[in-house]
Amino acid sequence: MTLFDERPIRPMLGKSGKPFDGANYFFEPKWDGLRALLFLRKRKIEFQNRNLRDATGSYPEIQKLKGSIRAKTAIIDGEVVVLGENGTPNFGSLQARFGVDDPKRVNVLAKTTPVTYVAFDLLHLDGQDVITLPLVERKKRLKSIIKEGPYLLYGDHVEVEGTRFFKEATSRGFEGVIAKESQSQYVPGLRTDYWIKIKQVNTTECVVVGFSAGEGARARTFGSLILAAYDDDGRLQHVGNVGGGFSNDNLGQVKRKLDKLRTTGPTIQGPVDSPTHVSWVKPRLVVEVAYMAVTKDGRLRFPRFKRVRGDKDPLDCRLPF
Repeated sequence: MTLFDERPIRPMLGKSGKPFDGANYFFEPKWDGLRALLFLRKRKIEFQNRNLRDATGSYPEIQKLKGSIRAKTAIIDGEVVVLGENGTPNFGSLQARFGVDDPKRVNVLAKTTPVTYVAFDLLHLDGQDVITLPLVERKKRLKSIIKEGPYLLYGDHVEVEGTRFFKEATSRGFEGVIAKESQSQYVPGLRTDYWIKIKQVNTTECVVVGFSAGEGARARTFGSLILAAYDDDGRLQHVGNVGGGFSNDNLGQVKRKLDKLRTTGPTIQGPVDSPTHVSWVKPRLVVEVAYMAVTKDGRLRFPRFKRVRGDKDPLDCRLPF
């Protein structure tokens, strides 16, 4: 009995940390894409995403990898990405591939927005599970069976100099670095300190133009703030919603400020994604938010509330970030 008999398999997860150096660690770029396990058996490739769902049909171009993996059977952990011109992942472009079920549309996107699979760990090879082997040995075996090409890359690493590598990786457009103990086993489904996620965090100021109705514990406050910033023509443009990072005190304080700024009509033009009703406010309140990156359509990725900036003029919240 092998891992093939235990599908679906939950991928190994890591904890968060800060840049560091370590003689016993491998430091890999943090690929900004879709985490996926690749299953190769009987000359057929299948994909399973992090949510344990089959994603094979969404990426038909990956079937071209069969001749690029020198194995009869294999289970590989990696990331599905769309690479930009500079070789770094472009999450905004990858989003165009999400949730597309129509086969004709999928095939068109496979040609216009092709994905690449970045293989960074090996769980099974030719009939044998290898998760109990140290990472250094797993990666050695993985590299030996990977033939890189347009749709497949080996997830390489550097050793020891994690701090320097983090600075270089983020300066080139990667969202961060993953530090992995070189002698660690692969532990499916668990979040361990064998792997440490080190992300770059950016901050910016945004104008609050509305808020979504809260539910459950937030029924008396709000669900998220609707954020905007001014473009070169002086018009407010929607840049995303922020619902995380608030303490109970923050929620109450911000809600009281919002209640004084309510207005009847929309403060910005265009659609705003929100699962609940949106109440609009005058563009007077400025908040500072942390975020990972800005998508191609100008939305903040993974924004988190940091604080109210009463010292900032809303007109100073400008695009681009």
